[in-house]
Amino acid sequence: MTDREYLYISTIAQCGSITKAAEKLFIAQPSLTQSLQRIEGRYGTSFFRRCKSSLHLTEAGQHYLEAGEKIQQLYEQMVYEISSVSEEEQGQLNLGFTAFQGHMLLPEVLMRYRERFPMMTVNLFESSTGQLEQLASEGRLDVALIHTPFHDLQFNQIPLYTESFHLAISPLDPGYEAARQCMESSGQVTPELMNTLRFILPASNYRIRQVAERVCSTAGIVPKISYCTTNFLTSLSLAEKGLGATFVPRSYAKYYAPESHLLFIPFPAAWNANWDLMAVYGEKRELSKPCLELIRIVQEYIGSNPEVFV
Repeated sequence: MTDREYLYISTIAQCGSITKAAEKLFIAQPSLTQSLQRIEGRYGTSFFRRCKSSLHLTEAGQHYLEAGEKIQQLYEQMVYEISSVSEEEQGQLNLGFTAFQGHMLLPEVLMRYRERFPMMTVNLFESSTGQLEQLASEGRLDVALIHTPFHDLQFNQIPLYTESFHLAISPLDPGYEAARQCMESSGQVTPELMNTLRFILPASNYRIRQVAERVCSTAGIVPKISYCTTNFLTSLSLAEKGLGATFVPRSYAKYYAPESHLLFIPFPAAWNANWDLMAVYGEKRELSKPCLELIRIVQEYIGSNPEVFV
């Protein structure tokens, strides 16, 4: 079956007449009749039967056209995929992330990604989780790496990592001794300890603040807040000076524990002190091969560093 032969048979079927089909194809009617006879002769059967004044497909003719349509679709899919691979290997990817992800994940992930897609341009959008949610839901980002909880926006989500939180407190903090004794006796934070401490927390629209409020609500505690910041690293710096305790994701605590004087104490599992890292993208958007590969590399990096992420 050639493209021309498929075109001849499908046009005759559409027109119901060799004469009309020849006119539509801009060829002579005898030439089209000979082509039809040659095609039918090759398969040893008739593709059309005459009913009154028009031609109708036989069962064999119907099978021929159905097969031809599938071949055309496969060919078009092949052309599209070859074109997509070529474009994706040299295209652009808009990646959204928070400052926390930019510090903990992005450098190593992008190094591995560049080895796989050296010609790709990755446009980096660092912003708050709320802003990234909005951009992702509008389809203005190919993918964003953000933490739960989410606002009521519509986008697709791929789970990457569930992470617990620790309480961080400095030896300079007035409540440190009680925190140390708590760690030695129970190995986790208690409501009594929380009620004696003062806290440094991010601003109310930040995810860590939302996690902290959920934890305190679950534990039945109203935290005494000394300082609010818009930067996680500022919270840690203030905490190290003994100005208050703060909430720290477990990966960050494990990564910086050797260099820090802070004491990191886990919360009880029942307090729901955790968040989920997600790759999110627009509800109507399909992930390209480079996007899927980026997500795979993030998962690979997290899985290959259990000393930090597990």
